[in-house]
Amino acid sequence: MEILNQFRRDFDEYLRDYLDELPEKPEQLYGAVRYAMEAPAKRLRPMAVLLGYYLFKKDYEQALPMALSVEIFHNFTLVHDDIMDDANMRRGQPSIHQKYGTNTAILVGDVMMIHAFRILLALDEEVNLDLIMDYYTEMGGGVCEGQIYDMAFESMEEITSDDYMEMVGLKTAVLLGLALNSGALIAGVEEEKAASLFEYGYAVGVAFQIMDDWLDAFGDEKLTGKRKGGDIRQGKKTWLWIMAIEAAEEEDRGFLKKVIRTKPVSEKDVDRVLELYKLYNVDELILEFSSKLLDDVSEKVSDLNLPEDKTRLLKGFGEQLVNREM
Repeated sequence: MEILNQFRRDFDEYLRDYLDELPEKPEQLYGAVRYAMEAPAKRLRPMAVLLGYYLFKKDYEQALPMALSVEIFHNFTLVHDDIMDDANMRRGQPSIHQKYGTNTAILVGDVMMIHAFRILLALDEEVNLDLIMDYYTEMGGGVCEGQIYDMAFESMEEITSDDYMEMVGLKTAVLLGLALNSGALIAGVEEEKAASLFEYGYAVGVAFQIMDDWLDAFGDEKLTGKRKGGDIRQGKKTWLWIMAIEAAEEEDRGFLKKVIRTKPVSEKDVDRVLELYKLYNVDELILEFSSKLLDDVSEKVSDLNLPEDKTRLLKGFGEQLVNREM
């Protein structure tokens, strides 16, 4: 899918131009913005914006401002998430608050959010900016709601799989849905048709996140670059943990609840949790559920009545993203 690589190259050039035009002062503020935006990243969301446009029109460069806006917004959320999670590393390098201090990091996130919206003014005047902003602001509020749910889960005793799906949908999936949807809207596609792309992106985003849970527990450490069981050590209530709680016998359920409250978690207990995931088959259930999400939403792609090559491109994008082949 060479066109996806072309999206990435064109976006990276557009991003470099944006970073070059940032003010020099105050250096602590804009230097930190450059640091955040220049960190190694796959640029999946801006690629989704350009793809949403390209499915209907070839001159996808018209959607580059939206692609940049979405990527800056995404990175703003990461800056603030790292503060709330007290995460010292992001993408293999010190997080913004670790490198520049918490107060600066808050302001860096703030100015990135402001820039994300300001950049939309560069869209062609024929674009229905009011409609784009309606979707964008609804998504932004949803991301904040998802983060609140995520933090609340840490102290909640009982969490259902439905609770988790709602949190993931708001915190992660809505932005990917917006990316595909907004690209189509900028291309002039009617709102109802673009909504099908939102639903597809949303489903892919949910599948992406729950596969992230699976990779943390069972992925190849050489490929993920992380030790297995990181979520268990951090006390995160993932889809795997929630499904295991729902399926486990009383003694095992008690052990799973105890481990999630324990700091630090011993390697023996990490291994036992992973064994329980396999015992109750949740490692297989998560793979089946992820696949079903994509199958169920595939009819939304059919509703778009795209040429066959564009349909393959869209489905391939979703599958590669979920399977971490991008």
